[in-house]
Amino acid sequence: MRRWCGAVGLSLLAGTALAANHALLVGVSAYPHLPGKSLEGPANDVALMARSLAELGFEAGQVRVLSEASGEPPTRAAIVQNLARLAGQARAGDWVLVYLSGHGAQVPQPQQAWRKSGGRREADGLQEVFLPRDTWRWSAEQQAVQGALPDREIGQALQRIRSRGAHVWAVLDTCHAADLLRRPGHAETWRYASPLELQIPLPLWLARWQEGLQRGGLQRPPPAERHPSAGVEGQFVGFFAAQEDEGALEELLPAPDGGPRQRYGLFTYRLALALRGWQGSFLDLAEALRASYRERPFPHPQFVGALSSRPGFGLAAR
Repeated sequence: MRRWCGAVGLSLLAGTALAANHALLVGVSAYPHLPGKSLEGPANDVALMARSLAELGFEAGQVRVLSEASGEPPTRAAIVQNLARLAGQARAGDWVLVYLSGHGAQVPQPQQAWRKSGGRREADGLQEVFLPRDTWRWSAEQQAVQGALPDREIGQALQRIRSRGAHVWAVLDTCHAADLLRRPGHAETWRYASPLELQIPLPLWLARWQEGLQRGGLQRPPPAERHPSAGVEGQFVGFFAAQEDEGALEELLPAPDGGPRQRYGLFTYRLALALRGWQGSFLDLAEALRASYRERPFPHPQFVGALSSRPGFGLAAR
């Protein structure tokens, strides 16, 4: 999602011994209002990420998990409230991880949205959205997918955290490819909800996409230009499971610590493996992840932001 796929990096500042860690882990497995779109992997993903964070020095009280298994369902309201809570808690020098696992989609950008935002249109006429548990289908009256979280709204929430001087690491294990659908019963599952599944009128979806093409929407500037961080105290690092026009996968994989095979987001699974023993920069972590994908033709994970910074997670525990 373009407003998220931007850039929030974590750097060590003077006095970081007093800085706190915060994490919000969101895993959406069940979609009661979208029949056939439930996933198995996100619940496993957040449990795996929670274990990885504990090894990096995060305390249990610093990690909030929204998933069906946690007892706190990942609804739209819960996600928004917890992002706002982080903005209220975070202080200068703190490190904040925001992790999202679940379905993504591309939907027509409502005209009123770009008019209210000073005429800023999505380059391709479509906006990316994350689908919380209570997502419904397209509303012709609202010109939106009910319950979905638009990229711009999430980006604004992260910006509020950064405005406190806190640093944000955003990790998104979801996909936004318009032509890749979930394939139930197979070893691989695409984390994507199509326009038809969300009951978006196809003529409208295509019209917005064609408008974007006519404006040269496919000629997108580099991520650093799309997501400037000048004038913002907190830094940003973004780790994303796939490029904007690719799908993200979940697969049946061996449990990292032994046990039966389970479904995990491929990106989350490989990130958890790369985090073991990690003591370097975000660039070191990104390179380790890139290396783990070399044998695959796709997807191509994206890493943006202050990658040269060293967050220092878990140094006291090592």
